[in-house]
Amino acid sequence: MNKIRTVLGDISSDKIGMTYTHEHIYSRPYTSEMDPTLAITDIDLSIKELINFKNAGGVTLVEGTAIDYGRNPEIMRKASKKSGVNLIATTGYYLHDHNPDNISGISIEELADVFIKDILFGMDSGNIKAGQIKCAVSPLYIHENEEKCLKAAAVAQRKTNAPIWIHHGGIMGMEILDILEENGADLSKVVLGHVDRNPDTFDYKQIAKRGCYMSVDNLVRIYRYPLEENIRILKDLLDMDKLDRIFISADFGRYTYYKAYGGGPGLEYIIKKFIPRFMKECELSEEYIKQIFINNPKAVYGCF
Repeated sequence: MNKIRTVLGDISSDKIGMTYTHEHIYSRPYTSEMDPTLAITDIDLSIKELINFKNAGGVTLVEGTAIDYGRNPEIMRKASKKSGVNLIATTGYYLHDHNPDNISGISIEELADVFIKDILFGMDSGNIKAGQIKCAVSPLYIHENEEKCLKAAAVAQRKTNAPIWIHHGGIMGMEILDILEENGADLSKVVLGHVDRNPDTFDYKQIAKRGCYMSVDNLVRIYRYPLEENIRILKDLLDMDKLDRIFISADFGRYTYYKAYGGGPGLEYIIKKFIPRFMKECELSEEYIKQIFINNPKAVYGCF
């Protein structure tokens, strides 16, 4: 089990290279009707942005768009072919208010079968396979649909070995991990996303003890707090000897974050701007960067 499942097929995990573990290159959530910047739909511009990423040294990108957030496997395949960037696609569902109406009426096993099909046979009506399962949880509570998704993800993981990526960002991290663990999930193949949305030291240090991966991925959300907060969280995790449990990404979920769309700072930002600052402020060698951006993603996604 050392293959990575990309939209162009399985590849050796040795080919993963510099990896961003949570981005969006095509998405169309229903909320884009109110906020058009959430609709990332110009495939030619997205391909141009991916080429910028590749030219900066990027190799692989985990495309985190869920089924109910506008996922489009065929567009992802086209983008990967034309850009030369490995894309890992996602099965699973976003927050409960985005879910299709049938979610509340189906069983955990039926929902798990949706995830299993996407991973083993192909998404939608095609043969492009997903490489991870995504669930999402509200900031302050877990909706019944979200809990069902977590339980179904645990079932699907047991049958496929796929990693589980969790959209969170509130105070429910420990409860999320409890539900997954109680339903048989392997927490060493779970990524708890957006841990920097709640920069509470007690909270993320408790989560870090559970053995899951922790994703610091809101690097340019300066309307929340300055970048020094993200670096502080990362330094705390490094001080806890959690180097092998850290993911870093940017979660560019609006087209205004992309240079190709006329915005910024673009996918190249982490490689060109953030990493040099991170290394300098935390006095890190290149080996730390290799561990976070290559070895850690390889350990999680090289599971097929």
